[in-house]
Amino acid sequence: MTISGIKLAELEANQTVELQLLIRRKNLAQSRNGKDYLKLKLGDSSAEISAFLWDDAARADAGLKEGDCVLIKGRTQIFNGNLQLTLNSIELWQGPVDPRKFLPQTAKHIPTMQRDLQQIITDINDPWLKRLVQAFFVKDQKFAEDFALAPAAKAMHHAWLGGLLEHTLGVAQLALKVAPLYPQINADLVLTGALLHDIGKVRELVYERNLDYSTAGRLLGHVMIGVQMIQEKVETIKNFPAATLMQVEHLILSHHGEYEYGSPKRPKTLEAVLLNFIDDLDAKIVAVSSHLATGKNEDSDWSEFHRLFGRPFYNAPLPDNSEPALSSATPARESNSTTPSETPRLF
Repeated sequence: MTISGIKLAELEANQTVELQLLIRRKNLAQSRNGKDYLKLKLGDSSAEISAFLWDDAARADAGLKEGDCVLIKGRTQIFNGNLQLTLNSIELWQGPVDPRKFLPQTAKHIPTMQRDLQQIITDINDPWLKRLVQAFFVKDQKFAEDFALAPAAKAMHHAWLGGLLEHTLGVAQLALKVAPLYPQINADLVLTGALLHDIGKVRELVYERNLDYSTAGRLLGHVMIGVQMIQEKVETIKNFPAATLMQVEHLILSHHGEYEYGSPKRPKTLEAVLLNFIDDLDAKIVAVSSHLATGKNEDSDWSEFHRLFGRPFYNAPLPDNSEPALSSATPARESNSTTPSETPRLF
């Protein structure tokens, strides 16, 4: 019996399958007897699997490229302890492609996050700032839909569909909690910056089949694109105050904090300083949490080594009693190449 409509993560050995998958990587190779075969990494939103085509491999290789959506027929088997696919056929998929079938997605409920974001907009008291934010999230339905689907990054943090909405909501919720602790800070301005700081990512990133950068993203980056988008919306709001626009633009231009982290300007207002830190806080907490979830060393209380942070992370619960205990688990070796001043900025 041929199985279809199943996720890769649900596959078992010795199943005959017909699946719509994405080519992540491919390589035309030769066996020991000189016969061509096609080695592929195929994926969907749940997992990735190695696949091999042994017949007519050169023709298939010439007609396919990485990023193509394909319809495959084949059979699963275990080899060296790993599940893999032996393909009987592979054809280019001719129908529409839904990125949600092939890319990782937020674990949170997107409509709920959208409602939470709309509620937060009502907390903005300044009429000009509220109108600017509403121009994006209330009046521009196409933008709101793109924003809800977009990732927040290609890698490192919130690198999944819905990640941009998830990250923005997290930063906005931090703004609501932190700004009132400092009465000298304009809370409306911080909240506006939290909601708008990464809007340029809807144009910086492409995410139909793979997470990657658009041409505009590579040449300009989301910071500059975001400023352009704000200027476009301000042109639709009659008599928008120039001084208010300048403050909002500064928030966007400085939210990465330092020049070496891709920030055209460093924060020079209280609101910009606060936005920089809460943006970085949300990104780093989610990045480390994701690493702990996927990079756990089963034989240790320590995670695997995190390349960007230059260290492993400890992930054990506090003991239930007060007796002192020393773990015999040995943490992964920590690199000395990353000093505190070089702690990475995630964007």
